[in-house]
Amino acid sequence: MQKVLDFIARSWGKMTRFQPVSEGTLIGLPHPYTVSSSDGGNGKFHYLETYFISRGLALQGHAELVRDNCENLLYLVNEYGFVPAANCTTCLDLSQPPFLGAMIELTARVCPEDRDWLRRAARALEVETQFWKFRRRGECGMHRYGTHATEEELEAFYPRCVECLGYPAQAAPEQIRAAAREAMAEVESGWAFNPRFERRCPEFAAVDLNSLLVHSRNVLGELYRDLGDLERSDEWFHAAEIRTELIRCYCWNDRRELFLDFNFAEKRHSKIFSCASLFPLWCGIASPEQAESTLHAVESQLECDHGLAACEPNHSGRDYRWDYPNGFAPLHLIAIEALDRYGFTEAASRIARKFVDTVTENFDRDGALYERYNVVTGEPGKADGGEPALFSGWTAGTFVFAAGYLKRHNV
Repeated sequence: MQKVLDFIARSWGKMTRFQPVSEGTLIGLPHPYTVSSSDGGNGKFHYLETYFISRGLALQGHAELVRDNCENLLYLVNEYGFVPAANCTTCLDLSQPPFLGAMIELTARVCPEDRDWLRRAARALEVETQFWKFRRRGECGMHRYGTHATEEELEAFYPRCVECLGYPAQAAPEQIRAAAREAMAEVESGWAFNPRFERRCPEFAAVDLNSLLVHSRNVLGELYRDLGDLERSDEWFHAAEIRTELIRCYCWNDRRELFLDFNFAEKRHSKIFSCASLFPLWCGIASPEQAESTLHAVESQLECDHGLAACEPNHSGRDYRWDYPNGFAPLHLIAIEALDRYGFTEAASRIARKFVDTVTENFDRDGALYERYNVVTGEPGKADGGEPALFSGWTAGTFVFAAGYLKRHNV
């Protein structure tokens, strides 16, 4: 384990970029930022990955880089009215799961900020919240993943549907645009691609998305409370309570005793149980009874010898990346903290141990970290081209977190 921690500590510098001027399709950012790979990769600043990278940075003493990452997210919100999936002109038609509130919370914890910064962060988080409220609203008042791509952008994306999802190479223009719109919504979810949404992602109120938006509202309540604006603080806390009740109403499945994605077009739940069902626990939405039933389902349907699978075993008929038996680092971090929050420290420690051991065993053999792992065999998860996807920042950040969790609990 220590060899992996040392390797990660040496890698942060190789993952840091400073590109203040836009160049080609890359959007310049005012502060240094972390990319997803120690070999530089594509050099993009990815929204979803940044939070999990920053969790590791914070624990290994890089508070200023955590703050820089957060500042760049605030800049993107102020510049575009939302956080694009990455700092790239080709990513301006979609976002990713809204971890900005969590990122602000993390930054304020490791780099205590003054009132001006807190006020600026709160305003940016309000802007992002409005984006999801007005640009990604579903029919039931819940929120969904989607895209605001133009027809030309949808058509340009379609070859990826052919390559990754098996759509026909030739199709009518309206079929091309519909398929691309559905697939781009899954890309915005961060789970590109998965069986949760049955190729109908824009019709689903995603349980992870809506839980994160509750968390953002609570962070806004805390920020305005700290700023002394108690009226606005109460408004945001009340908004969080309203959204919490919507999640309990629409996403809780009484038969399976789980939170599931809700298809508001057909008024039914997704057939697939996944790690997304842990987000209501991570955000404190679940009751103790709901948390306990979720734990039992995780243990029986997602937990394998080498970690947590993204989804339960299923018969979708497709070879999805975010599916059984692939396990992803961010979902392990969410699971560990979610279960720990409700007092299930034994299960949280067991999952942390499996993740740390899987990463360590592969590192001892290959000298590398991987984007995902097959949690049944313990081997690296295969990428679309058949080869394992190498070093990923979210694996590094989650490993540092999980190793620290085990140390704190003497496991």
